[in-house]
Amino acid sequence: MKSVIVFACCILVFGVACKKSSSKNPYNSWTDDPSNPANVNKPIDPNTIQGLHKNIFKPTCSNSGCHDGNFEPDFRTVESSYNSLINRLSTNTDPNNPQFNLRVVPGDVAKSMLLHRINTFIPGSQGIMPLSVDPGSDWPAKKAEYIQNIVNWINDGAKDQFGNLPGSVDFTPQMGGLIAFADGASTPLPRSLFAPIQIPSGTSTLKLMMAYIDDKTPINQFTVNSVNFSLTPYQYDSTVQTMTIEPSAFNSKGVQNTNIDYWHSITVNVADLGLPGDIIWIRTEVADKVNPVVFVPASTSSFNMVKHFAIKIN
Repeated sequence: MKSVIVFACCILVFGVACKKSSSKNPYNSWTDDPSNPANVNKPIDPNTIQGLHKNIFKPTCSNSGCHDGNFEPDFRTVESSYNSLINRLSTNTDPNNPQFNLRVVPGDVAKSMLLHRINTFIPGSQGIMPLSVDPGSDWPAKKAEYIQNIVNWINDGAKDQFGNLPGSVDFTPQMGGLIAFADGASTPLPRSLFAPIQIPSGTSTLKLMMAYIDDKTPINQFTVNSVNFSLTPYQYDSTVQTMTIEPSAFNSKGVQNTNIDYWHSITVNVADLGLPGDIIWIRTEVADKVNPVVFVPASTSSFNMVKHFAIKIN
């Protein structure tokens, strides 16, 4: 009897479930050609960062071997393009035009290295950008138009993809410089900008000082301050040491060969770093009060910047 009841219930349930509904299906009149479709091919304003990325940075600058994420500026996406351009230190400097030390200065074309690299050959550089273009590129035909688009974007304040001015964006910290003091000296060791610092033979202890640039957070208020050492560039071991934030800054030359404040330091035994002849590559991890932890130098930093953050034991 019990099984009969169960069977009857099942018939009732399935009968109800399979009964054709009298309600009108709202999708019966659906068509794949709606009257108000989303236009995925809507034109992009060429004077915006989205337009610059679509027309210039992506097809012309981020091709293989160039700004494809291997070094900054990173033109793979709109966001990486913006974040690696705005107020970011130039990898190359022009000794004849020291005003061009930032890639893009919002509202100031006359100080933006991006335009300078496109228009002018810098002594010691590889050449005017772009160094080469892929077959079929429209850069040669539209160069003047595209350059004007860049000018318009910068003059309009270099807004991000949401139309925000850079002042409303908090950028991540970036490299300012590295100096070294041997055995308690008060004067830093001499150095070349894009070569490891030469550590004199017989040096026992070394005080390293790091400088950073941040648009909003005071450098001595960073929330993460650590360092890694390695015998191989771009490959760092997992040993992390904490940097000290000095009570007062030491002012000295930085990566742009202009004076900058050094707040961070760490004192190490040279023998713990390596042997005579070794080059020690340094990577730091820092964070301001807003952004996640960043590596300085980053994996996308140019080799010149990586060499600036290195020392050689003699």
